[in-house]
Amino acid sequence: MNNKLTCNIIQDLFPNYIEKLTSDETNHAIEYHLSTCTTCKEVYEHMTLDIDVEKAPTIELKFLKKIKRTRILAAVLTIVLTLFLAYFIYNSEYKYTNAKSSLAMAITDFTSPFKSAVDAYVLETQEIDGALISSFKDRTKSNVNGVAVLKKGFNQRYRIINAKISPAKYSSVVQIHQIRIKDEPYYVINGYNLSDEIKYYGLDYNVYLQPGNLAKDRVRETIKFNIENQQFMDIFSIGEIESLLKNTVDYTFYDARIWQTSLYDAEGNEITEDFIIEDNINGPKGTIGKAELSILYWVIGIILGIGLIITRYFLTM
Repeated sequence: MNNKLTCNIIQDLFPNYIEKLTSDETNHAIEYHLSTCTTCKEVYEHMTLDIDVEKAPTIELKFLKKIKRTRILAAVLTIVLTLFLAYFIYNSEYKYTNAKSSLAMAITDFTSPFKSAVDAYVLETQEIDGALISSFKDRTKSNVNGVAVLKKGFNQRYRIINAKISPAKYSSVVQIHQIRIKDEPYYVINGYNLSDEIKYYGLDYNVYLQPGNLAKDRVRETIKFNIENQQFMDIFSIGEIESLLKNTVDYTFYDARIWQTSLYDAEGNEITEDFIIEDNINGPKGTIGKAELSILYWVIGIILGIGLIITRYFLTM
């Protein structure tokens, strides 16, 4: 190529030369011209300076994008860790399944710090209005039994709320326990180890013919129920039982108090005393309750609040 190119031609070639798009021959011509022309050399230096200035924001932009990605990743990790920690704490309370082995562990662990501790064996379960009712007996003292109330969490596991425990006087056990579910009172009838002779059980009431609850005005009334299995758990609302009692009694009474259970053969004869335990029937007895979860929810709320603050910090800094 002719090395005597004009300044205009040389300057027109600068953009391609700077981008290394020109041939070796053209490069030699341009470099020769720059070595001899001060004006073109100044133009060339200004053009390369402008390019460097334009490249700097691109590098800075990439750096800023990298920082933004890092902040978003940190925010996501904060959210994940916060939710995991909150769930872990919640799951430490609501941790039992409705399998009988899991419920037995729940009842045993729940009662272990108290004098009325039992080594629970779960007999029957039934769910009512979001609460799981479990009847159980003590593995070491077969006449000691009770019922436990458990509440289901959003993780579909259960937390034990309370347990009622008492010994029975009879080897064939039909025991009554009173519980509350969402402030509604219920009777739970726990039956097990029943003899083949027993065909009915009764709920015995003391009713009073006159106001005042005097012994001379007290009469025993019994509501009888069929026994279909040698092991069972029946649950009645108190209103339901009181309605059955009113339908059973054909006279006016002024008060009714449930007293005990009774056992009957196929002919309707009472045989309760045939199964009395003659020796010592002492055993664990009592009601154990658990506090509400307000503290737990406060802790979870604090954890979620801190997680939200940290997340917003990463996203807005």
